Amino acid sequence: MGDRYRKGMPPEHLKWIYPLQSFGNHGVMTVLSSDSPMVPSDPFTGIYTVVTRKDQFALTFSPEESVSTIDALRMYSLFPAFASFEENRKGSITSGKLADMALLSDDPTQVEPEEIKNIKNLLTIIDGKVVWEA
Repeated sequence: MGDRYRKGMPPEHLKWIYPLQSFGNHGVMTVLSSDSPMVPSDPFTGIYTVVTRKDQFALTFSPEESVSTIDALRMYSLFPAFASFEENRKGSITSGKLADMALLSDDPTQVEPEEIKNIKNLLTIIDGKVVWEA
């Protein structure tokens, strides 16, 4: 939504759009999601955006507010579980928790940030059962 913000906000206000690094520096656990229609349903688009701070036109804004890939993944997994009081059941792959996970085409922490948006989900497991395969 970067283009929308550039058109609708004074330039000096753009630095305040999603200050994720600043939030993290102050201990705020920011929850991100892929809830359509507000944002693209592909979570890797969102992860790419918060890591690179680039919009759909590859324009960068507030690069100082970018976060690491690990932090972005936490914002899509561990932090939402905490926000919904389900951190003892969800959010990480840990013994005793639900086996909710996805098999990906690439390791998001090992690819260049520009490649994050190209990662594909190959398999989805919910509660230990395969519910979707590519």
